[in-house]
Amino acid sequence: MQHVEFLGTPGSAKSTIATELINLLPNAVDLEEATLLAVRRSGHDGLARLVAQTTRKAENPVWKWTYARSTDRFSALTRFIHEHPEVIQRVTEAQQHRSARDRSQGLVLDWLLNLMARYQLAVEDPGAASHIVIDEGFCQRAVALFAHGFEERDTSHLNDYLDAIPLPDVVIVIDTPLEVCETRLEKKGWSKRVAELDRAQRHEFLLSTADVVDTVIDHLETTGARLVRIDGTRPTLETARTLVERLSR
Repeated sequence: MQHVEFLGTPGSAKSTIATELINLLPNAVDLEEATLLAVRRSGHDGLARLVAQTTRKAENPVWKWTYARSTDRFSALTRFIHEHPEVIQRVTEAQQHRSARDRSQGLVLDWLLNLMARYQLAVEDPGAASHIVIDEGFCQRAVALFAHGFEERDTSHLNDYLDAIPLPDVVIVIDTPLEVCETRLEKKGWSKRVAELDRAQRHEFLLSTADVVDTVIDHLETTGARLVRIDGTRPTLETARTLVERLSR
């Protein structure tokens, strides 16, 4: 099983390309689907397992409600923290260091904790899929964790976080000009953390996310992580087909 993550600025087309890639890769799933399959196969929470066995898709609202309250979710989070204790430590340190400059830290922490639990369930069920494709994985969550008010003094905390996370087998970096990203976001809508800002502040945030992405790339290159770079302005299907070829090498 290969763990594939996307990395790019908001509006770079991560989710769109990830969805198309999953459609083209044999036996590939996103992280939510991998979680459903894991609980369906080997969950210990009787209700969650029953719902997983009778649910076809992970976006089913009954499944989402059940999983959010399941003991499988919380026990998986416990196992992740036991196996990767430095991740939660580095996240906490980063948020404390940036508390005066950051926004919605509780929301970001919730995203990361949910990611940890889902990741743990997915990797413990290696028969579920050949590829787990994650558009908002640990590398991308560095953007949520650091982008608001990112400064040079945050770099050491960012690098510490990257050293602590479980690295994916492949990181797909989407190169998309910021003006293209901004146009897309103005059209489809910004995330809740950013939507309430004025246009100048949103632009400043986007510049900051690009700095974080570049810093993540620089650090990943020093670790020997496999990076695959693609053009985020090309047609989605064409890009996904190219990725399938490159991932099979």
